[in-house]
Amino acid sequence: MAQPGLIEDYLTELAGSLPAAIVAELADGLHETYRAHRRAGLTRDDAARRAVTEFGDPGTLVAAFAATNPARRVARTLLLTGPLVGAAWASSLVLLHAWDWHVTNWARSGFGVVLLVGVAMLAAAAFTPGYRHAARSATAAVLAVLAVDVTMLTYLATAGLLTTWPVIMAAPLSIARSTFTLSKLPPILAVC
Repeated sequence: MAQPGLIEDYLTELAGSLPAAIVAELADGLHETYRAHRRAGLTRDDAARRAVTEFGDPGTLVAAFAATNPARRVARTLLLTGPLVGAAWASSLVLLHAWDWHVTNWARSGFGVVLLVGVAMLAAAAFTPGYRHAARSATAAVLAVLAVDVTMLTYLATAGLLTTWPVIMAAPLSIARSTFTLSKLPPILAVC
């Protein structure tokens, strides 16, 4: 069955903002609604208009899906827990006199940049209205958070500091966060 242009245009607009699997599901429902209106005696154009009207404004529909985006939930969780993990690491680094460590300024700067970019990407994923943008931002943020945690844990392990008392309070938080982010990466990638 050829779809009326109005339905085709509606689905094209949704496809620009939502993953193909969601658009395909919406298309099934929209076509079924259209067919129901045709069975009720409406013309093709009237049935298409009525079906599209019942589904609502594409922007509103995209916003509703964006609000339930799994990437947005992961980003918000990481934003909420980040200060706790950050405070644990900050206190550990102060107690261990991290400023005396033999780390180049480039490495310190790079670490700081990755951390700041990760936080910015988490904020973008958590609060951006776009579905795909939230998923892409969350993917980048999750990778940045993993890089920060793995870098910290690896450096401290190679320096023999992983079992010192200040690190004992921060390392489990990073390990838990890494486990969480790794478990959430596949669902986030699925909606990109």
